[in-house]
Amino acid sequence: PLTAYYPATDVSGTVGIDPRRTLVFSTDTQVAIAQAPLVGTPKEGNLSQGQLLLSFSNIFSVIELTVDAGEISSEAKTLTVEPADPSDFQGSLTVSGTVDPQTLAITASATGNVLTLEFPSGTDLRKSLTVKFPVGRFSTLSGLKLTLETADGKTYGRNIYKTGLTSYEEKDGRFTVRHLGKELYAFAQAGGISRAADLVEFAAAVNSGASLSKWMNAEGKVVLLNDIDMSGVTSWTPIGNASMTWAPNVLTVSGNAFEGWFDGQGHSLKNFAMVCDNSTAGKPWGLFGILGEGAVVENLVFDSTCSLSVKATAQTDCGILAGLMNDATVRNITNNAPMSFDGAAPDNNRMTMAVIGFANAVRGAVIENVVNEGNITAKSGGNTKNGGTAVQVAGICGFSTNDQASVKTVMVRNCLNRGNIESATGRASGIVASCNRYTVLSGCTNYGSNFNNFATSGGARIGNITCITGTGSALEDCTNYGDLICSTGGACGGIICLVNDNSNKFTRVKQYGKVISDKYDETTKLSYVGVFFGQCSKSASFTDCISHGDLGKYNKGKYQMVGVTAENYFSYVGQIGSTATNCTDVNIRWE
Repeated sequence: PLTAYYPATDVSGTVGIDPRRTLVFSTDTQVAIAQAPLVGTPKEGNLSQGQLLLSFSNIFSVIELTVDAGEISSEAKTLTVEPADPSDFQGSLTVSGTVDPQTLAITASATGNVLTLEFPSGTDLRKSLTVKFPVGRFSTLSGLKLTLETADGKTYGRNIYKTGLTSYEEKDGRFTVRHLGKELYAFAQAGGISRAADLVEFAAAVNSGASLSKWMNAEGKVVLLNDIDMSGVTSWTPIGNASMTWAPNVLTVSGNAFEGWFDGQGHSLKNFAMVCDNSTAGKPWGLFGILGEGAVVENLVFDSTCSLSVKATAQTDCGILAGLMNDATVRNITNNAPMSFDGAAPDNNRMTMAVIGFANAVRGAVIENVVNEGNITAKSGGNTKNGGTAVQVAGICGFSTNDQASVKTVMVRNCLNRGNIESATGRASGIVASCNRYTVLSGCTNYGSNFNNFATSGGARIGNITCITGTGSALEDCTNYGDLICSTGGACGGIICLVNDNSNKFTRVKQYGKVISDKYDETTKLSYVGVFFGQCSKSASFTDCISHGDLGKYNKGKYQMVGVTAENYFSYVGQIGSTATNCTDVNIRWE
């Protein structure tokens, strides 16, 4: 016996998605679902011991769309799907042609970008229905446009906004398709969040997988309608209260992450005393717990009357906006609230705290125009580490990385930190504490001071833009004005502590702050400490960079400054290894 979600097709036959299709419902359930064929191909060892071994693969992707017409009284007639913006739409919605059974590549004989679904007579969309239909292979930044025609001859339009929506992947010449089962609601009566109780109810709906339509505007975005006073909310369960595990560079998420579009419309959250006392490892925490694939959160302000206090006793990625963002977009966020960590963080239990705790990319993530004005304080929590399992605090993002099988980036663009940091942690930075893999910082600026007293003498790794850059990471057009002070001899650099991969690139990066640590020694001159970086033993590239600041010893708070000048500055750029061939006074200049 063989059960397939779709009918299978002969590989020698023609495959396709019709431009017009009639839906069939049995009560509220769609039947004869999406007649997109499977391709069955023999597996290795076929017919051994009399067994027929076949592998079935999807040719086309499938969209699940929840249609809720709100107060539209006339019955549904047709639903038309087409690109929201044809100029950024690549591929097709409908297609006919032949398929290569090995690679699943399609040779098209006809394509189209309009798909029309016909509802059976009497379909009432005042109660939501989920419609499943196959689509061709396409990618779009703007999403899809939906047009609903009703039996009384009226039409209603709605766009489905999904940043970076892609219906297939191609790797090594082989195609795989995606099941786009999102919480996408269309034509529901426009709504929004206007008070604290609405926000609490919205969070509960996300976490239970319920409909979000009552909080959406006409564009399908969840919106704030005004400033929200949260003073009556004494405990908080994050929006997207899901769980995660992170084996090195492989992220797994379970539960209901938020995967929609949240627009604060410039409004503020006020009087929100957020206390994270999480005791379960792998539960990201913040206003949002986990932002899932394709999620967008934008145009939101945390007022100075808000605060984030992290008292977690198990591994937690914590951000006042979001604990974890995975292939999501966060932009135009301003945080004026202080953030503090005073929890328990035994060794090998990573803790992060920032506006965004942890950012991960498989297909790409974006953090843009995020501003932190709030001061940051953090104790060690008993953690003595300075690597990936350290306590890591930052103004913008605590830990940033990508999937080990991906070369897509976490883009941190045009972000600003003015918050001062006082920490006893292994890593602390104004912008991103750890650019672990494929993280690009572009146009970011730090003004905040950074004071560190990590208990392990000489053990901290501190930088005012980032502490470390791993494979594929880069800084461009980033500037530091803040001072960095390590009272326990931490390894440190005004821009970065450790340049850790040959692939790293530093372009038009400028440093103007003071760097002070007892790890600097007059005899050895530079021992993992410098004005620009702490150490570089890699052939990373430096282009049009500026190192203009001063270096000194902490000396129990009675600073002993070198007095760095245009004549001697390059001796204090940082500890330069013999293989760091691009660290020259041409590439890193005084200004």
